[in-house]
Amino acid sequence: MISEDEYREACDAKKAAELVINEFHKQELNTFEERLKSGRPFTDDELTYAAYARCRCGQGLAYSNDCGIDHYWECSAILKGTPDLNVAHDPKYPFSCYSIKSEGQPSAYGHTTRPAGVIANRQSAIANRQ
Repeated sequence: MISEDEYREACDAKKAAELVINEFHKQELNTFEERLKSGRPFTDDELTYAAYARCRCGQGLAYSNDCGIDHYWECSAILKGTPDLNVAHDPKYPFSCYSIKSEGQPSAYGHTTRPAGVIANRQSAIANRQ
């Protein structure tokens, strides 16, 4: 039987753990926001691509792996700092307003808008890890 003291201790430990977890997520978010402000381009390894959705410029939509739930999908060329400025690009699509299937979802059936050369390199790296 669990005593009342043991119960209170567990509740106190849970509260302390929640504070640490919340602080960790706050630090992650701050780091991500600083990265966005820096304007430093993202690499393909730092991005999650859409399974099917593309920007009107033809590049896949993507988001940074480190972003939070209040972020958005954006043209991967913009995120990588290589947009074609002679063509139009889609606006940002907030996660809260748009449901876009990501390449990592099982229902994406292996589809991705990730560039072909990057797919081959990624598959090779995964195979080498196994």
